[in-house]
Amino acid sequence: MNTQIFSLALWMFFGFVLIKAIDSILSFLVNAYFHLGIWQEWSVLFLTYSIPVLSFCLYLSTILLSIKYLNEISINFGFQKIKFPIILYSLSVFIAIILNPLQNKLTGLYAQTIFSTDSIYDNEDLLSLYGITNASTAICAWVSIIVLSIYFYRTYRKSEIISKN
Repeated sequence: MNTQIFSLALWMFFGFVLIKAIDSILSFLVNAYFHLGIWQEWSVLFLTYSIPVLSFCLYLSTILLSIKYLNEISINFGFQKIKFPIILYSLSVFIAIILNPLQNKLTGLYAQTIFSTDSIYDNEDLLSLYGITNASTAICAWVSIIVLSIYFYRTYRKSEIISKN
């Protein structure tokens, strides 16, 4: 019984770390787009609308790909037969730990250089775009968790009804 509880806890930690790693990658991509837009001197209005759209599209496609993948593997899934993916877990831990601080450091270095040189952007515009970037990734991350939770709960309820019949 103890082994089953610790196995379940280990799988829960794996899920948490995997979700954090995926979120770190998606957030890094959105921030890279933000910095690319600033570097290419795209208009503030374009960046104001394209950053949330990009965030939404990235997170939505990740949700859809995750659901598709999970539906495919759930056909022949046997929990007792699955070996714990230690390599994927280690890679996810590495990504989750390294990517966010790296992104913050690069943003700080970029802000330091952009504020010290002449730019077409006002400081308020840059701070506003940075806020939009962070807000859109945070909102999309939470919406993704809520949507996936609802989807998994509905799938669980359907399987529970089928197993009762």
